[in-house]
Amino acid sequence: MFSRKKFLAWLTVFTVLFSAGWFANQSRANDNDDIYYKIDKGLFYLKEVFETVSRNYVDELNPETLSKSAIKGMLQEFDPYTVFFEDPGSQQMRMITRGKYGGVGMEIGMQNKKITVIAPMEETPAQRAGIRPGDVITKIDGEATRNMNLEDASQKLRGKIGSRVSIEIERPGVNQPFTVELTREEIVLKDVTYAAFLEPGTAYIRLAAFSDKAGKELRDAVSALQMQSPIERAILDLRGNPGGLLTSAVEVANVFLPPGQLVVSTRGVHESENKFFTKENPLLPVQPLVVLIDRSSASASEIVAGAIQDLDRGVLVGTQTFGKGLVQKVFPIDKVTQAYLKITTAKYYVPSGRSIQKEEYKKNNSVFTDLSDSVEYDPKIDYFTANGRVVHSGGGIQPDVAMPEAELDPFMQTLLARGLFFQFAVEYMSKNPGLKKSGMAAVDEPLLQEFEAYVLRQGLDFELEGEAELNKFLKIAREKKYSEDLRDLVEVALQKLDTRKRDEFAEHRQDIIRNLEAEFAEKLQDSEARTRVQLSHDPEVKRAVEVLHNMQQYQQILAINK
Repeated sequence: MFSRKKFLAWLTVFTVLFSAGWFANQSRANDNDDIYYKIDKGLFYLKEVFETVSRNYVDELNPETLSKSAIKGMLQEFDPYTVFFEDPGSQQMRMITRGKYGGVGMEIGMQNKKITVIAPMEETPAQRAGIRPGDVITKIDGEATRNMNLEDASQKLRGKIGSRVSIEIERPGVNQPFTVELTREEIVLKDVTYAAFLEPGTAYIRLAAFSDKAGKELRDAVSALQMQSPIERAILDLRGNPGGLLTSAVEVANVFLPPGQLVVSTRGVHESENKFFTKENPLLPVQPLVVLIDRSSASASEIVAGAIQDLDRGVLVGTQTFGKGLVQKVFPIDKVTQAYLKITTAKYYVPSGRSIQKEEYKKNNSVFTDLSDSVEYDPKIDYFTANGRVVHSGGGIQPDVAMPEAELDPFMQTLLARGLFFQFAVEYMSKNPGLKKSGMAAVDEPLLQEFEAYVLRQGLDFELEGEAELNKFLKIAREKKYSEDLRDLVEVALQKLDTRKRDEFAEHRQDIIRNLEAEFAEKLQDSEARTRVQLSHDPEVKRAVEVLHNMQQYQQILAINK
């Protein structure tokens, strides 16, 4: 219940917020009477609707909530990255810009509809308290987690550094739940999550994000590997990297590019062109380079990949990237409540001059007064790399060596989605505690048989292609009383599909072995051991190594000495 005084205060804030933003931006965009008229008319509508609804609606309304709904509705007309958010404690801002937050340090996931610990991070409160993979979090500060989603649980686990949080845990092999008290610390997320030699001379580095530490972490990782052995070839893995800070993208590219090289430029209607150049000497200036990309490589990842491609510094292997070429800035709205507006202010352009942004974000063209930039999304327009290769815009970066997108069939998708590899490994280790001392588990025939038995006990159910259609037709045939012979044919087909399902374990034997090896490597050693197993079976990594070992093909792709 709000007093009239509070109502008028919110009405004033609401009006000022919109008038300040719209008037400043639109008047600069087109300083004429028509624009002034449209601004005044729009503000009049906003004010009148807000006031009329608040004063006359059948139920008492909360003006603060109503104004936020209006803000949300307006921002929905723009790209998905322009958002209003409130962030008490600036947890989200610290994670976005610095890769740090106050928390207990554990990766959680949803397993069997329960909040489950995937892995505690090294040197964190969770690890020191003995939290294990497979632990189910049933309560956080006394509140049951059964109705929480992952974001809810994550927010409750995070908090002010030095504050305490109570966690109730159910652990496989332990009869009763138990409670752990943890003190939150500053948790530092890693941008470089793995760096190692895949073979003599071939360095592999996985970059998972672009916080303000990304450039330094990459340089440190390269230097550490160079101290072990000379780097003759390099693979930079940007798959699944959603991006981050533009300046960090320039610093990452600088590891491979000489000083003074243009990496990216940005410009928008209200922003003049800004150009970003490398400044330091590169650590890997000439070594053959492959950059791995996929459809989840976005934003800063695309800046790096686009610059490497446009400057013919390396070969891109994988699939087309996401296509996010929009730059955001964060503007404080209320410093007391820590409310922010993250606004897209410009687009970025890689050295050839092409934009990699998808056009689809302009859902309502009537909102925009100038659509002349549509030419930027035309995939038929040619742009040229440093060596004269033709590249295109139109949304995302196309790889030089295209790989088929990995598609899981229903059987493997079900095993992974239900977390059956993870759960089996946890249960198996609780029954065989001696494995932890040995540090390894042989994925042999007896273990495979035990896994199959475990999966069948879980009531595994999945659909083969065409099964849903057959069941739907059979239902219609019964309702419409089609001939018995026809119904029998469909039932026989469904029985054959059931037989086909029972053969899935044998047909996916190698896939099952690879996934079990990865799970046990992590449970018995660490996350790096899991990564080593996964990389040994990774088709994109294998293709990257092949390209790096075939200098004739490598130079041909990059049009070197053409």
